[in-house]
Amino acid sequence: MKAEQENKSQVSVSTTASSRQVDVFVQFSGYKAWLKFFSERIALFVYLLTAAGYVLTANYCLSNGSKDLPLRQFFWTLVIETLFLITLRVMDDLKDVDTDILAHPERPLPRGLVTAREASIVVHTLVAILLINGIVLAIVENLACGLLCIATTLYYYAMFKEFGCGHWLSARPILYVITHQLVVLLMVLFPIAAFHGASSLKNILAWHAALLQFGGSFTFEVCRKLDPTAHIALGTYLIAYGKFKTFLMILFAVVIGAWASYVMAVEIIMWPFLGFLLLTVIVLFAKQRVPGTPLAEGEAVPKGHKTVELICTLITLLTMYIVPIKVWSGVPKTAMRTFS
Repeated sequence: MKAEQENKSQVSVSTTASSRQVDVFVQFSGYKAWLKFFSERIALFVYLLTAAGYVLTANYCLSNGSKDLPLRQFFWTLVIETLFLITLRVMDDLKDVDTDILAHPERPLPRGLVTAREASIVVHTLVAILLINGIVLAIVENLACGLLCIATTLYYYAMFKEFGCGHWLSARPILYVITHQLVVLLMVLFPIAAFHGASSLKNILAWHAALLQFGGSFTFEVCRKLDPTAHIALGTYLIAYGKFKTFLMILFAVVIGAWASYVMAVEIIMWPFLGFLLLTVIVLFAKQRVPGTPLAEGEAVPKGHKTVELICTLITLLTMYIVPIKVWSGVPKTAMRTFS
C-alpha cells in the first residue's frame, strides 16, 4: 500500500513537472512571431548604415589622410555597433510597452505578438553577448577598446532601467534627452580606441568626431518628434515644453554640431544644412497649430513636421559620413584644425 502511494506521488510529481514544461513551451510565442517582430521593429539596413557611419568616422578622424581601413577592426566593431542598436530597439519597446498600449497599440508587444517576458530574455541575452565581446576585445585588441565596449553596454542597460529614477527623469524631458544621447559619445569613442589604441582618446579630434555624432543624433531625436497632434501619452518635447523651448533644444544641438564640424574642418558643407534646418523649424513653428490640441472634425492632418524630419534625417546621415567622405575625396590632413 505504501509503495503504491509512493508510485502515485512520483507520477503526480512527474505529471506536474511535465505540465510546467508544457506551459513554458505553450507560453513561447514562437520563432515565427519573433521573426515578425524583428521584421517590423528592427530596421537592419538603417542600423547597419548608422553603425558603418560611426565606425568609418572613428577610423578616418585620426587617419592623417590615409584611406586605409583595417578590416578586422572594421567588421568586428560594425557588428557590435549594430548589436547596440538592435538591443536599444528591443529595450525601448519593452520599456515603453505601457505607453504604446495607448499611443501605438499596433506594435508587436502591445498587440501580444510576443510577450514582455520573452523580450526581457532577449534583452539580457544581447547584453551578455555584448559584455563577452567587450572582454574579448580587451584581450585581443586593447584594454581601452574592451572597457569602452563594456561601458557602452552598461550605459545602455542603465538607460533601460531609466538610471533608477525614471519618474523623475520623465518629468524633466531636457535631462531625459541629454542622458539618453550621451551614449552616442561612447559609441564613437569605442571604435576609435579599436582602430587607434588608448592613446587616441587624448586627441581633441577624437572627441570632436564623437561630438559631431552627438550633435547629429541629438538634433534628430528632437526633430523627429515635432508632430503637434501626437498622443499626449508620448510626452514629446513639443507637447511638454512648447515651441520656443523646443526650438532652443534644437538650437543647442545644432550649435554643438556646428562647432564640432568647424573643428573637423567640414563646416563649409555642414553649416548651410544646419542653417537651413533652423530656418525650416522657424517657419514650421510660425505656422504650426498649438501642440497637443485635438484635430477638429474635417481638419487636415498637419504634415509640415515631416519635412523637418526629412531634412534632419539627411543632416544626421551627413554627419555620419562627412569625415570619411572628406578623406576619400583626398582633402589634405592640414584641413583638420589643431589647437595648441
